[in-house]
Amino acid sequence: MSWWNGLSLRSKVFAAFSGLILAVLLATLGFTQLVVGRDARQTLSRDLRTTGQVFATLMQERATRLQTNASLLASDFALKRLFATHFDPASYDAETLVSAGLSYRERSGVQLVWMTDEAGKLLAASPASDRLGKSLSQWLPLRQAMENQGAATGVVELDGGLFQMVAVPVLGPDVIGYLVLGQAIDDRVAATLRDDTRSEVTFLTASRVFASSWPASRRASLPSPTTHLATVLRGGAPNDPDLLDIGGERFLSLAVPIGAQLSEPLYALIQGSYDAALAPLRSLQTRIGLIGAAALAGALLIGVLLAGGITGPVRTLVGAMREVLRGNLRHRAPVDRSDELGFLARSFNEMVAGLQDREQIKDTFGRFVSRDVAEAVLGGHVPLDGERREVTILFQDIRGFSGLAERLDPVALLRVLNRFFTEVVAAVEAEGGVVKQFTGDGVMALFGVPQIRADHTERGVRAALGIVERLASLNKALQSDGVPALQVGIGIHVGEVVAGLIGPDARVEYGVVGEPVNLASRIEGLTKDLTAVILVSRSVAARLGPEFVLGRTALLPVKGKSQPVEVVEVLAKAPIRSDQDGLDHTHGGIRRDDAR
Repeated sequence: MSWWNGLSLRSKVFAAFSGLILAVLLATLGFTQLVVGRDARQTLSRDLRTTGQVFATLMQERATRLQTNASLLASDFALKRLFATHFDPASYDAETLVSAGLSYRERSGVQLVWMTDEAGKLLAASPASDRLGKSLSQWLPLRQAMENQGAATGVVELDGGLFQMVAVPVLGPDVIGYLVLGQAIDDRVAATLRDDTRSEVTFLTASRVFASSWPASRRASLPSPTTHLATVLRGGAPNDPDLLDIGGERFLSLAVPIGAQLSEPLYALIQGSYDAALAPLRSLQTRIGLIGAAALAGALLIGVLLAGGITGPVRTLVGAMREVLRGNLRHRAPVDRSDELGFLARSFNEMVAGLQDREQIKDTFGRFVSRDVAEAVLGGHVPLDGERREVTILFQDIRGFSGLAERLDPVALLRVLNRFFTEVVAAVEAEGGVVKQFTGDGVMALFGVPQIRADHTERGVRAALGIVERLASLNKALQSDGVPALQVGIGIHVGEVVAGLIGPDARVEYGVVGEPVNLASRIEGLTKDLTAVILVSRSVAARLGPEFVLGRTALLPVKGKSQPVEVVEVLAKAPIRSDQDGLDHTHGGIRRDDAR
């Protein structure tokens, strides 16, 4: 989904809205096709079953009509006299019997009339048959009629065609013969069913087609109907039509069994075009598609306007955020609406105003305390109860300040002090230190608080050397203005103190409390006794690397201490050298120019 995350909000809104409309349209088309297709299949299946019922009714009506006609003919006295002549060869006239059969066939509208004697031998046939004079006693339904001495019906195969036959006895009063009438089940019957039910009908067995309503021109190009029958019979439920592809068109096919006296089961294969039934659906889909396309176009236009309406204020707000990120806290986002986006813009402006106020407080606070201290206090990083920390404390004092104060008027003296303290603060902050306070003509600086620095001791010493270096440049400027050169003394010590906010709730300041603070101040005072610029305690000197040049060491009494304190003079930063030449002696990696 990285591609999605890379899109703009406007593109996401537009894509989501358009996708929703398109999904609804496709779902509507799919649902319509599902419902209409299901209904079309159910309707077509019902039509096929109706066709099967119509065919069954037709067969029953034909059988009843054949039996009625046959019974009426068999009871005709003239026909009985003709039948009786076969008992007297002298008076038997076969041609008269055939002529009567033809007359009866034309009069009753059947396609076949047979007359047999009481034993089943064929006496006359219309139309003519090569079975004349042969026994038909084993041929159904004549055999059934001979066995039960009554009427019998059935469907049989005769000369490659299907016939619905009825056989009735001719009584006089005993059985003197049998009258057989037949009606063909051929293409005309199938065509009549198609015209009545709009379904194609084929009469067939698993291996042979007897009649069909399919046009002869199309019948030759279609797959074998016996293949269709096999597929339908394998389909499972006999009353559930199967969908078949016939010549590129889909047809629902239903096989209706027909009772017949054949070697194989006979079926009526009833087929209806599924695609033709779905033709209204295609028209409906086309209309829905056109309506949907118009709706989609309108929805896309609305989506563009909606996306623009949503993302326009958001883009404005993003631009305002970029201005704030560039540090322009005076910039405000325009608020011209009362909805959620308007609330967001107002909240953003309030947040930026708060940041501006915080920044102003920090800048103002930073003028009275170190910026690091201000950020730590404002950020809530200073525990209210204080915390134990190892820090390096630096005290600095101007030598002969009282005499200087006598020589200069207060305004000029203040200007000199401000110029001096500017250089001192720059040197301290360059090493990550914090100027804790100004003590008249000196400063107290801390290293290692409030930010933890592992090399805070070396930073404190480098800051002291930086003060001395900057003082040399400042003295040149002061002397050019007629002000005597300034001299300083710096004392440094390291130890564990408690750092935190000191003072009542109404007025507090950040500071450190502990014996190392007092000792650092005392060491600064010892610089006068040794006429040294920078003195550090032994614990500080032990942490310095070879880049610092150390001078004299001294063990001096300190006020408030029962034992004298060892101090070490720091002279300068040693130049980077590749050998040990020029060293008087070393101790613990600290270069010394003079030893105690």
